[in-house]
Amino acid sequence: MTSANEYQAAIENSLVGAVRVAGRVPESFSMVDRMQRYGVPGVAVAVVEDGELHWASGYGVRAQGRSPVVPGTLFQAASISKVVNAVGVLALVESGALDLDVDVNSYLKRWRVPDNEFSAETPVTLRRLLSHTAGTTTPGFPGYAPGATLPTLAEVLGGRAPCNTTAVLIDTKPGTNFRYSGGGTTIVQMLVEDVTGRAYADVMRDIVLAPLGMSASSFQQPLGDLDAAGAACGHDISGQMLADGVNVYPELAAAGLWTTVLDLVRFVTAIQRTLGGLESPIISREMADLMITAIAPGPHGLGPEIASDGATKRFRHNGTNVGFCSQFEAFVSGGRAAVVMTNGDGGNTLLGEILNSVATAYEWPEFVPPAIVAAEVPALVLEQYAGRYSGPFDRPLRLVHEGVELFSPSPYGRRQLIPLTTTRFLDAETGAEIAFETEAGQVTRAVVYVGGIELMTYERLP
Repeated sequence: MTSANEYQAAIENSLVGAVRVAGRVPESFSMVDRMQRYGVPGVAVAVVEDGELHWASGYGVRAQGRSPVVPGTLFQAASISKVVNAVGVLALVESGALDLDVDVNSYLKRWRVPDNEFSAETPVTLRRLLSHTAGTTTPGFPGYAPGATLPTLAEVLGGRAPCNTTAVLIDTKPGTNFRYSGGGTTIVQMLVEDVTGRAYADVMRDIVLAPLGMSASSFQQPLGDLDAAGAACGHDISGQMLADGVNVYPELAAAGLWTTVLDLVRFVTAIQRTLGGLESPIISREMADLMITAIAPGPHGLGPEIASDGATKRFRHNGTNVGFCSQFEAFVSGGRAAVVMTNGDGGNTLLGEILNSVATAYEWPEFVPPAIVAAEVPALVLEQYAGRYSGPFDRPLRLVHEGVELFSPSPYGRRQLIPLTTTRFLDAETGAEIAFETEAGQVTRAVVYVGGIELMTYERLP
């Protein structure tokens, strides 16, 4: 029988890229090699087997000159916060304090969802907000420097100073489209406070974190003394620590959770046990089943993203704040799961490789995608995609064409785009799909898809 230590060693020494190309022998790398390549100073990993923690480990450091990362190191969980938020909201629904299908304006006191033609006949509800089908805008938040004046929730939702994002609006009929929306989750945060009359962080501590034994976790923003808390500091794509160590997120439900891989294991396994019929301190099995049922037309249930079906069905979520990238994957049955947390902007690529290595070592079914067959695209077509693009929060994208290769330069080398067709490519390191759009024969934008869902759009610059 293979021991936990042997599994761990195999994973640490066999990281491979997110994309496999037919006819190419994949290279294998060590954890240390890939952390250095992607500029990620620290990583924590935890793996669940048969419903129990199998092993957990830390790698690297919280920041240069600071203590090593351990399984108990705190990271910003970013959008994983949305899943924890959802469980708390569903507990309030089961207590009778909330209803999934009532117009949220009947609960809100300090701000109202703006009335317009899109919501005139079809209201915005909790069910739609939790599943990103409410038609709300604002995909995510960049955070604020420690010490900066933080906006109130009403200012965030209204897009008013000192808020650094635009107003949260309804611009499509609720229930008709899926669009990932941190803005919608922030509406939920205000609703929880308005209904309970309490601070959001306190509500979530009492109804989710404490009952599940997530004693290290907190929705407190700012966290306070990072050293005293044993917390990681965020780092940019080149591996440099953020100027103030971390950004602060008043959008707690969408991005504000501080947690550890061990606490996320407690969270994930509690949901798995509930789904398996064991008694839960938070929500019923019926509510847990509802939570992991995808809400059409999107891939999300009430909180988590849902992948596959049947015996291979998983609930999952990624989290990306400035300087932090994390992800958990959990099977609905069989008690298998993994959590990876990193303190670098290059972490999404790294955690994808780690999760693929875990899936390979533990023989997770239908997780690692099959090898793709690269298309042949004429050099003249590749050349027209080369250039500069502007993305959300003014994040740039630069594409270069050389010979038969289209790639994005990065501090650690080339991120190659592998052609699927003449207009659609795969990022060789993240597995994200990029589709180029044209108007009047000119390339106008590059749209990024993850799991078939539109994630962000880059506009072509002159």
